[in-house]
Amino acid sequence: MFAAGALVGGWRPFSDEPAVYTFGPGGDLPAFTLFDGQCATGRLSAGTTYTDATNAPCGDAHDIEVVGTGTPLNSSREVSYPGAAAFAAYGRAFCAMVVASGQVAESASGVDKSALDVAAVVPTQATFDEPNGTASGSSGGRLVSCVISRSDGQKLTDRFSVI
Repeated sequence: MFAAGALVGGWRPFSDEPAVYTFGPGGDLPAFTLFDGQCATGRLSAGTTYTDATNAPCGDAHDIEVVGTGTPLNSSREVSYPGAAAFAAYGRAFCAMVVASGQVAESASGVDKSALDVAAVVPTQATFDEPNGTASGSSGGRLVSCVISRSDGQKLTDRFSVI
């Protein structure tokens, strides 16, 4: 019963099926300006904003870490938004590949990788259409980010990114 309730309530174990959050105007996250290897405070949930103000050293207590990023479509080219479903599918596949590649350590500070949630953060159409806008910072509005957090809601205290 707990497992069914947890899944309905949005809990997702670290798996090949990452959760997906959109960032920018009209998205789950109003702004997401973090880059690969950066850690931040603020539990990953709809309505949370991630900017320089939420930045945290990865060796200190933090809620999330960006463990991989990719730009599937060049920010300097005029291209059409491929759609929310296409970006969600890309984000899930990309983040599953990042995790499977060994780019995420098996453990850090006594926390096993299996105790983590993974999520893909993808742009909304408004962010995609203005790739150098304020919602995306210098990272760009077409960036897809892979974010980890602890499944039990506790803070991370070390880096999982393999640098």
